[in-house]
Amino acid sequence: MRSRGIVLRSLRYSDSQMIVDIFTETSGTVSFIVRPSRKGRGATAAVAWQPLSLVEVTWEPRPRLSLQKPQELTLAHVWRSLPFEPSKTAMSLFLGEFLGHALHSEQANVVLFEYITNALTWFDESDEHYVNFHVVFLLHLTRFLGFLPNVDDWREGSYFDLVAATFTRTRPSHEHYLNKEESALVPKFLRMNIRSMRGVGLNGAMRRRALEITTAFYRLHIPEFPDLQSLSVLSEVFA
Repeated sequence: MRSRGIVLRSLRYSDSQMIVDIFTETSGTVSFIVRPSRKGRGATAAVAWQPLSLVEVTWEPRPRLSLQKPQELTLAHVWRSLPFEPSKTAMSLFLGEFLGHALHSEQANVVLFEYITNALTWFDESDEHYVNFHVVFLLHLTRFLGFLPNVDDWREGSYFDLVAATFTRTRPSHEHYLNKEESALVPKFLRMNIRSMRGVGLNGAMRRRALEITTAFYRLHIPEFPDLQSLSVLSEVFA
């Protein structure tokens, strides 16, 4: 089998092997075991397992094995700025960790794959107005994962119920909801895309709060979604 893929995360398995999780276009998320090599452009060139790398992988599926062995793993596209600009690198590490948990059991979904690759391509090519990219990107990602907030239910003065993923005029009986001011920001973000988000002015504190809310929202809807180690680093970079 041969497929394009997005590297989600890589973990050291032994002195000579790594486990690389790849969200593939044809088979969803697949875990591979590879032998790193820093020479050449071949299957195990170091850059090919960096978070969010776009790769092409060939393997013979073995359903009984949790770790697949790639016959070939090569870069499908070379990013222009993601690995080199500190702010984009920090955001890429965060998104790689985030997607690694959000898509860890995701099945094949061509539309979702195209959404991610198109968004990352815009992010890589953008020279400005991308500081809110991760927030807008992750909110729109919920559309493909089954818990997109219903912004049609929003009315001025509504509360956003994080559990039900909807708006309500009455305060929810549980603690997982946003106040009226923060709730009003949800439809604003969801009615824009990454190309129109430049009009949203968020300072560092507001952006940090938006990420906290987004992460909490995912944690409520994806089982065992953990605390993200890269979140604190990202918050410092964009403070």
